[in-house]
Amino acid sequence: MSNARIQQALGVAGLCLLLGWGWYCVSRSWWAGLLLLLPAAVPQAPVLALELVWAALAARRDAARRPLGALPGTPEHAPEPFPPPRTWLWAWVQEVMVSLQTFGWRQPWAHDRWPDFIPHDARGRRAVLLVHGFVCNRGFWNPWMKRLRLAGVPYGAVSMEPPFGDIAAQAQAIQAAWRELTQATGVPPVLVGHSMGGLAIRAWLSTLPEDIALTHEVITIGSPHHGTALAAMARSEAALQMQVLSPFLRDLAASESPARRARFTCYWSVCDNIVFPANTATLPGARSVALGGRAHVALAHDPAVLADVLGRTQGARRAITSKPAAPSSPL
Repeated sequence: MSNARIQQALGVAGLCLLLGWGWYCVSRSWWAGLLLLLPAAVPQAPVLALELVWAALAARRDAARRPLGALPGTPEHAPEPFPPPRTWLWAWVQEVMVSLQTFGWRQPWAHDRWPDFIPHDARGRRAVLLVHGFVCNRGFWNPWMKRLRLAGVPYGAVSMEPPFGDIAAQAQAIQAAWRELTQATGVPPVLVGHSMGGLAIRAWLSTLPEDIALTHEVITIGSPHHGTALAAMARSEAALQMQVLSPFLRDLAASESPARRARFTCYWSVCDNIVFPANTATLPGARSVALGGRAHVALAHDPAVLADVLGRTQGARRAITSKPAAPSSPL
């Protein structure tokens, strides 16, 4: 079953339960029913709150004993200032709203709202390839795809399946989208990955010849490059691979050259409720950008990230070499 079908089934089941619970409560006391119905309408809110509390405890602990998020074998970053309570609260409010839009509408019901876009004058222009995270699909990027289309930027977005399977296997979906964009433009696309999507991009790049891999710019957003403490509760194969310094992550790191890492920009946030300790979302040798007050899903919709990507596509009409990056590279 596709990720969209799973989320549709969960959404319908949740709506039925919500309506039944609402009818039961209101039939006995309308004011008490409303009080009970409001939290039931946003059931993810307490879960997100617990995740943010865990992330805050991890951030406070790490800031006290070492640079925030520093792990064995990872770079020592200067710690970000620990956010005040109001910042954590605002991060929670934003995350509740954006997760409701993402998992309640965009992914289950509107994942095909914005098809891939290759304009007739795409030749010589830099495209954007969007790769979603764990248990998500291309609908995650709907706000991005709308903006990119309005800006006339070619783009493609993948839906990786199966949603809980091996990350490297899911990454195979990147190949066809990359081939289409590269053949149409003659220019390697900017690769953008949110959360697990950043790991999928790294796994896919590891299958390419080094000279082709080095032609790509990569932006990762809240990606657990060194794992996340939250994955300690994991059961699925993909989630187990995202445990802190898992064998999968170690092998991935061993396959990368410093030159390839230098092509990465890693966006992260102390308030990330999924990927923590926070600096685990960075890579040695990569450009590291911290965005304050953003939780995990909201981080991908920070205007600064999209502005960065759009900036890399401006003036992208370039001289096309006689041998553009070969779209037939194996995967």
